[in-house]
Amino acid sequence: MERTFTIQEASQQTGVSTHTLRYYERMNLLDTIDRDNSGYRSFTNYDLDCVKFLTKLRATKMPIRQMQKFAELRRKGISSAHQRRLLLEEHYNEVIAHQNELHHSLEIISMKIAYYKEMEEEGITKEEDSYDLPTYISMVKAREKPQSSNSLNSINRSLEIETAHRLIDRLDSQDLAKLIELLQTKVGIKP
Repeated sequence: MERTFTIQEASQQTGVSTHTLRYYERMNLLDTIDRDNSGYRSFTNYDLDCVKFLTKLRATKMPIRQMQKFAELRRKGISSAHQRRLLLEEHYNEVIAHQNELHHSLEIISMKIAYYKEMEEEGITKEEDSYDLPTYISMVKAREKPQSSNSLNSINRSLEIETAHRLIDRLDSQDLAKLIELLQTKVGIKP
């Protein structure tokens, strides 16, 4: 006979609260959960696997209605595998699109941070004096048109190079010699 789990054990096994487990059952996201002789829920390993998968769908912001559709298809058995795959592919593509949006937003935030750092390094106290900074120009260009992550990465690399140039210009000859030695060691060139 297959091992079963109380609702508390199921909660511990899945990391989902007992309240959420009851909610999933009430919303028909789970197959009918068996009851023991005392009327308490009795979860199977299959039920736990379903709950764990549901948590992945929720973590990726799948709406409850879509999760209910998936559960309904799951109950139909293997004959609904194609429909389930299509539903999951659609959700997967939505998650990827959202990740791309987040990545683009993080790149913009990163550029803004670089802009503020550059303002601080240059000692700029008036915003209009910052409009000629390379980081400001890059931010304006990034806002004008959506960019691929490759072009955003190249902007970040060019910003890092420009910042490095400005920092090198501030070094005296002794510090510059130390930097050259460090760079030679880093790339494996013997001084």
